Amino acid sequence: MNRRTKIRYKYKDLKADLLAKIRSGALADGGRLESEPKLAERLHLSRNTIRQALRELEAEGYVYRVHGKGTFLRNAAPQELRKIALLIYDAAYVAHPVTGGLIRGIDETLRGNGFFLDVLASSRSFQDESLKNLAERYAGFLIGTHQLDALTLAELPKVRRPYLFVKNYPPDRQVPSARIDFQKAGFLAVAHLAETQCCNLALLCPEKEIAIADDFREGVRSGALEYGLKLRGENSFTVDFSGLDAIPDVCGELLARDERIDGVVCASDDLACALLAELKKRKVPVPEQIAVVGCNNTDNAKTASPPLTTIDIPVMELGRRAADALLSMIRGESVTMGMLEPSLVVRNSTKRKHGE
Repeated sequence: MNRRTKIRYKYKDLKADLLAKIRSGALADGGRLESEPKLAERLHLSRNTIRQALRELEAEGYVYRVHGKGTFLRNAAPQELRKIALLIYDAAYVAHPVTGGLIRGIDETLRGNGFFLDVLASSRSFQDESLKNLAERYAGFLIGTHQLDALTLAELPKVRRPYLFVKNYPPDRQVPSARIDFQKAGFLAVAHLAETQCCNLALLCPEKEIAIADDFREGVRSGALEYGLKLRGENSFTVDFSGLDAIPDVCGELLARDERIDGVVCASDDLACALLAELKKRKVPVPEQIAVVGCNNTDNAKTASPPLTTIDIPVMELGRRAADALLSMIRGESVTMGMLEPSLVVRNSTKRKHGE
């Protein structure tokens, strides 16, 4: 047996011994394991051997580390308790670049900590499958939809599993949430249009029942007030994020106004790109006659004609932070969440020629 084989055997032997004690209950669930130096001294093993055994146990869900505190044991159903559920409204949302970026950020962080992500569609509501039953299979829940049914909202505090709303949140409840400052996103869009000498604005935004849409709308309104721009009530259109069929009618109304609209803020790039296509069809020059700003900074914004000025929403970073926060909650640690900042990305849909 060569030296490498002996080392491998020692760490596997140590792992097997610790695993047997964890499964038998000889080592208490939630208890702290001896530090690596103490284990190495007591067992006459190198710290590298100790570290390798603990690393595999952590990856398999039997122990977890808390920075600055040590390594702790987890006995009960470790593989199942290493799973996190992300609740979204409809499976089709997974294909959207915003949701996709959020999921990538969450999954990246969970996998780096030995956890796994399941994405569950909640459009059927959880009256068919109780949230309490789901809680037996998941260590915690991330909630990425504003359309969560009343029954599920009522059950959440009862299931004794940590949960965190991510991006969307219920406006009438005090709940833990990881959020982006959508009010600032709306404000940034208006501030930029003010810089390009726009005076009379229109807004395309979903209904008020969506909290982040209402935040965006409030940011646009406060920006218009701050910079002295007009945003009349009849120029604020309620258009669902998926309601692109309404864009031709909205565009027709905008162009029929006696007082010319010279800047439009859209709450999503999808709405803005559909508006750009309709304006092009009607031979309305952008941005010379109307400047357009979107939100989300999707790939569609880059390839639009003209390329779309938009607000970048850091959804991958939001996913990472949400996952980190939920893991801290699972470990029983207190969590303080701040809102992530959006940023302006300027492209040709607002770049007026000098002097215009």
